[in-house]
Amino acid sequence: MNTPDISDQYPDLPFLLNFKSFGGINNFSGEVVTLKCDDDNSLVRSILSEPGQSRVLLVDGNASENVALLGDNLASLAIENNWSAVVIHGCVRDVVELQQLNVAVFALNTCPKKSNKNNTGSRSIDLLINNVVIKEGYWLYGDQNGILVSSKKLAQ
Repeated sequence: MNTPDISDQYPDLPFLLNFKSFGGINNFSGEVVTLKCDDDNSLVRSILSEPGQSRVLLVDGNASENVALLGDNLASLAIENNWSAVVIHGCVRDVVELQQLNVAVFALNTCPKKSNKNNTGSRSIDLLINNVVIKEGYWLYGDQNGILVSSKKLAQ
């Protein structure tokens, strides 16, 4: 089911806008794992190395355009470990390669520069993106229309 149909069924769900699809899959749903990091994707790699169990990694990079927090290597790691999607509130790179990969990748923009590797960031915390609170364990439903946020798995 696409996000407009879900939104019609659940009109009170908050949503995130301005995320673009960069992966080979343009829609996704899954339970959220949260991460906040500033221009450092060390923890992105660490989390995507774990079993994804069809979950969604939501990375709050503070909408930074200084570096990319995900590229084709980390997206491939997400596929290997069964992650449903990676959503970056920031930038990605390797966009031609990302389009060829069988995973949903959503981000605000692109940047050719790789991120810092200082093992900084905070995992499993509440995030505030576009005035929407997203907690670990919430569910995201996304496609090219937008990303819906739910505190629980929706019956569809």
